[in-house]
Amino acid sequence: MRSPAPPAFTLVPLAVRHAPAMAVVLADPALYRFTGGEPPGAAELERRYARQLAGPGEAGVAWVNFLVRVEESGAFAGYVQATVTRGEEAEVAWVVGTAWQGRGLAKAAARALAARLADEGVRGLTAYIHPEHTASESVARALGLRPDGSRRDGERRWAGPAPLSPARTAAR
Repeated sequence: MRSPAPPAFTLVPLAVRHAPAMAVVLADPALYRFTGGEPPGAAELERRYARQLAGPGEAGVAWVNFLVRVEESGAFAGYVQATVTRGEEAEVAWVVGTAWQGRGLAKAAARALAARLADEGVRGLTAYIHPEHTASESVARALGLRPDGSRRDGERRWAGPAPLSPARTAAR
């Protein structure tokens, strides 16, 4: 039986002004079962978002951050992000609030991020996932990533090629 289609959504560029709304999305302690930490408050998110928007300050590295906004309600449901190195490799991550989980939104939003990255020339994707986090493993598989046997901080590294963008497909 096929899962229903995820709700229509838009990837919205991160802005500090989104912190109060995202504090609500990220408020469930269950979100931190595999990653550790606690739900951030709005003030903490404002500081975090300001740092993310300032960028990494490292040559050849860029941060890409989008919030996932559900079209029907206009509510934020989570975020997707990437650290892009040399414009070719990206470490990706995703979080969808518990109220929106189980609807395919994380997979769809991660695919949308991967497509944007591919359009910008990114060729390879990686993600680090706790070995018991089956939902995130499912998202990684949907991106075409596979575990490569390496680990960092107890998390398994998943890796694979970025999806082919229309421009890259035409160039082949």
